[in-house]
Amino acid sequence: MRSLWLMYHDVYTQLDSEVPRTAAMYHVSRNSFASQMQMVQESGLRVVRPLEAQEAGPGQALVITFDDGWTGAFRNAVPVLKTHSYPAVIFVTRDFVGRKGFCNPTMLREAAQAGAEIGVHGTTHRMLSALSDEEIFSEFSVCKDFLEQAISAPVRLASLPGGDVNDRIIAGARKAGLKCLCTSQPGVNSNRTSSFRLRRIAIRENTDSQTMKRFCHLAAGREVFRWAVLEMPRLLLGMKNYSYLRRAFVDFRSCGKTREIFRP
Repeated sequence: MRSLWLMYHDVYTQLDSEVPRTAAMYHVSRNSFASQMQMVQESGLRVVRPLEAQEAGPGQALVITFDDGWTGAFRNAVPVLKTHSYPAVIFVTRDFVGRKGFCNPTMLREAAQAGAEIGVHGTTHRMLSALSDEEIFSEFSVCKDFLEQAISAPVRLASLPGGDVNDRIIAGARKAGLKCLCTSQPGVNSNRTSSFRLRRIAIRENTDSQTMKRFCHLAAGREVFRWAVLEMPRLLLGMKNYSYLRRAFVDFRSCGKTREIFRP
């Protein structure tokens, strides 16, 4: 089976002005999300659970994911998904639970009861490539234990803060008992794609209807090319410096003034 995995973050009814631009650019309105799900339905493309998408056999499918654990994924996206009977997985960062703008344990339980899968998005949201092997394992296992207690069900899936992946990170995920690891690298997956290097397509505030229709045909060539171009500075600067530089650049474009680029 060939599958395209969509990566959402927050789905809002009113955009919070306090959300940093680097996060807000990945947030979509509830109306936009509802319209996108309607396009998926009209396309006839199947929406399946993550582990089902990795099964061998013919066919095409879509997987819907959310990162971080924003409140809107629970309050706004889950009801829309329920009207279409679409499954989804919400990846949650443990230290974000209970914070302003993010879910609480009750939301976790209710979403799981409504049919959404809950997955790991790290304990602290640190980029794992900069951590020791023990810290990587802890980022997975501590969050996994917390979520399993919250929803009283096994947690098998994880996504990576920053999307960075390497063999040490995969080893830590396996050691924690996880079965699936989602990156931020765009592309189309098949049953031959490693379950620990799954590709996803980021949905942004400016994702239009034509782009969404293209995704419904599993066409992601533009996103793959863009990622390849951006990968070069990541490799040269390192993921940490690249992320900080990118954040400063986005802030500069959005508010018209410079900020300090590198931390002391």
